[in-house]
Amino acid sequence: MEQFEMEFQGKVAVITGASKGIGQACAVLFARAGANVAFTYGKDTAGAEETAQLVRDTGREAFFQPADAKDATQNDAFMQAVYDRFGRVDVLVNNVGGADTTPNTGFADMPMGYWHAQFQKNFFAAVQYSQWALKSMIPNKGGSIVNIGSVHTTRVINLNVMPYSCAKQALNQLTRNLAVELAPYHIRVNTVSPGLVKTALTINRYDQEWWSKVTEKIPLHRAGEAVEIAETVFFLASKRSSYITGQIIGVDGGRSL
Repeated sequence: MEQFEMEFQGKVAVITGASKGIGQACAVLFARAGANVAFTYGKDTAGAEETAQLVRDTGREAFFQPADAKDATQNDAFMQAVYDRFGRVDVLVNNVGGADTTPNTGFADMPMGYWHAQFQKNFFAAVQYSQWALKSMIPNKGGSIVNIGSVHTTRVINLNVMPYSCAKQALNQLTRNLAVELAPYHIRVNTVSPGLVKTALTINRYDQEWWSKVTEKIPLHRAGEAVEIAETVFFLASKRSSYITGQIIGVDGGRSL
């Protein structure tokens, strides 16, 4: 373990959506391993400031900027700012995503606007950020992209989030295709697919009855912690996983079984 502690010294980790939860946990882990961290956030400025301070407490540099993943212009502006500031990207964690407010309707009446918004947030944003990251990774002949997928791609859990699960499935295939295309450049691409994760968002959204009902369906009978997802992300970005690429790795307490 100790030989990997400063593995990312002098490198730059870019994380989308890191003002809280999984993204924030990832930012801290990479900073502790020596990386400077750049990240986006939505509306939670206080959370972004907290993440930045946690990074700075490790002695690393933090850069953050608001960016709505559904807005390609904002995504471009953030990545341009990252290159202006650091000049490189060594690790990209495509973390931002979510089903947002789901329409109370079946497939036949589900608005196309919701479909487009979900694919932009959960798939096309990752495509866009990955293209930017490769401007550095390909010339440097190295790097790691870790996408955050979902247990919803393994089974039908909630029909209301159909566009979300379809977008995440597209992300899985992107992972496989990029892994093959980028292998000659020593760039690895993998996906971590979380199950139910205990975050401020999920804790505040559901009552105890819901938690009891849902966790009963998980073989480990509990929700995951954000740091458990982040540690898998870190592993996949590190030299410890140097022979792993193109994989979809579930971290879901057995929910996908």
